[in-house]
Amino acid sequence: MKYLYIVITALIFTSCNKPDRIEIDGTAPAIKNGVFGVADVLGKPVYGVNMENGSFKISEQLEYPGFYQIKVSNMLDTKQKHVPYEVYLENGKYTFEINKDITRYPKIVTESKTQNELSAYYTLRDEMLAGVQQKIKDETAFFKSDAGKNLGGLDYVNRVDKFKALQQKEKDIEASVIEKFVEKYPESTVAAHLLYNLDYKSDPARYYAVYTKMSEAAKNTEEGKTLGEKLGGLSKLVEGQAAPAIYGKTPDGKAFDPKSVGNKKIILVDFWRAGNQVSRTNHLLIKDKVFFQVNNKKDFGVISINLDDNSDWWTKAVVEDKMNWPQYSDLKGNESKNAEAWGIQRIPTYYLVDGNWEIIKRDVAFDDVSYEVTEYLEK
Repeated sequence: MKYLYIVITALIFTSCNKPDRIEIDGTAPAIKNGVFGVADVLGKPVYGVNMENGSFKISEQLEYPGFYQIKVSNMLDTKQKHVPYEVYLENGKYTFEINKDITRYPKIVTESKTQNELSAYYTLRDEMLAGVQQKIKDETAFFKSDAGKNLGGLDYVNRVDKFKALQQKEKDIEASVIEKFVEKYPESTVAAHLLYNLDYKSDPARYYAVYTKMSEAAKNTEEGKTLGEKLGGLSKLVEGQAAPAIYGKTPDGKAFDPKSVGNKKIILVDFWRAGNQVSRTNHLLIKDKVFFQVNNKKDFGVISINLDDNSDWWTKAVVEDKMNWPQYSDLKGNESKNAEAWGIQRIPTYYLVDGNWEIIKRDVAFDDVSYEVTEYLEK
């Protein structure tokens, strides 16, 4: 009797600790010979199986419950490519149906609540972005064609403006997708993950509004907490808001005073590092191109904020680049308060502010600086 009890207890214990498994049963009617691959969040292959006559199966022990990337390859049409699908895999069964157009998110049937929410988001995204993404694809192909390469003058400028407008429309639609998703799934915890992986820095005020509508559960995830901190600060870096302070001092030890820029109507704020070649090249262009192209030079100024942690690197580069405008640094490198306060994610980064030290535009493309400054001064 005691032996029977031990056996029963062991069986119960074993069943309770049974490892999670993932079972995938999939179809891809348009793919007769292909590969269905699963990679982890770092891109490391985890599972893979050949697709034969439009079907495939996977039955394996689950590495971990969480996000993965799915890559589908059509070996008979290698021109068909797609951005890997993001999925959430946990213990259980999944049925995949790959679309004929493999760039579109597959139909996935599962009991996983998280995956069903992912499917809803990415399906909506495909529907809303289809038109503009096709136009961007067409424009990209045009610029690579002989006709595009031979386009010049005003025609080229107009075509580039059209392309930039399409890219901006794509960003606007991306924001609309997450807005609609959060509106439909206000209790979703995956919303924070989706928002975290969008270009929320391009329009922080709009994305912060989305964040505030998310559930407390979503906000309390690791990604949600990070979003709260970043968006809370970035949402203040919008047109018309007071620009952050500049920490640190000039090479001769003077602190920044916002009142000192009042004699300028518009100021370019340049974030740079001595070891960044683009930064250094652009310093020469500020002198030789930007100032040259701006008509009202007396109303335009530049302030550079260095993000190095070595004083010699900073001051030597200032001399070499002949930067005869105000220079500041707190010499804290990656820990610089300037980088944190201004939301700097890459070097170089450029802002435009007015004489009242209020933001005109953040994250300005360097090639657009002359145009933005001229347009502002001519208003």
